[in-house]
Amino acid sequence: MRGEIEGGPGTTQVASTPREYLRAIACTGSTPMTSEDQVCSPLASGAALDCPGGMTPIPPLWMREQLDDGTWSAWTAVAWYSCPSEDDLFALIEREWTELRPDPSEMSLQPDTGVVYATVPTIAIADDGPRLHSAILLGADVDIRATPATFTWAWGDGAETTTADPGAPYPDATVTHAYGRALDTATVTLTTTWSGEYRVADGTWAPFDTTIATTSPGLTLTVLHPRAVLVEGPLG
Repeated sequence: MRGEIEGGPGTTQVASTPREYLRAIACTGSTPMTSEDQVCSPLASGAALDCPGGMTPIPPLWMREQLDDGTWSAWTAVAWYSCPSEDDLFALIEREWTELRPDPSEMSLQPDTGVVYATVPTIAIADDGPRLHSAILLGADVDIRATPATFTWAWGDGAETTTADPGAPYPDATVTHAYGRALDTATVTLTTTWSGEYRVADGTWAPFDTTIATTSPGLTLTVLHPRAVLVEGPLG
C-alpha cells in the first residue's frame, strides 16, 4: 500500500523501494514548488478551485522514487488540488472553541469598600457582555461569539449561588448574599459559564453543543460584626 505523509518531504518503504512524499503547490502542471524562491503562476495556489466557506484548497500530493543508481525520479502528482471537507473545518472550529479562554466577567460588589456587615445583604453584579473571537482556519474566516449563560458566585463562606441573572446595583439588587457571624474575612469568586456560536465567512450564526467556563479574580472582604451597646441616659 502507498502511504501519504503530510508536509514533507518524508520517506517510507514500499516494496523495498524508497519513496518520498511532498505536499506542495504546483509551479507548473507537472512539478511541485520545492523552494521558497521559485516564482509560480498565481494559479499555482489552487485559486481556481472555489472551496466552500472560503477554505484554502489542499495542495497536491507529490511522490518520487529512488532509482537503482541512488538518484531520484522526477516528482509525479499522486493527488491534485482538493477542498478540505466541512467536517475538517468544523473539527478545527470546535477545537478553537474548547480551547478558547474569554476574558473573565468583571465582578463588583456593593458596598465597594471591601468591608461588609454580617447579616446585611451584600449586592453582587457581573458584566454580562459577550466576547468575540476571530480566527482563520483552513483559510476560512471564522467568528466565534461567547455569551454568559450562568454565573456561579462562591461567597467564601461555603455558600454558592448559580443564576442566569447578572445582578443589578442598589436599589434594584437581584443577586445578594448575607454573611453570618462565624467569620471575619471572605473571598468572593465568580465563575462564568459561556455558551457559544460560530459563523464562517459572515454566514449564519450556529450554536456549539458545549460550554466553556472562566473564573474571575477573587475579591477579599472584611466582615464586620456590629453589636448593640447599652448606654446610660437618653439618646440625643
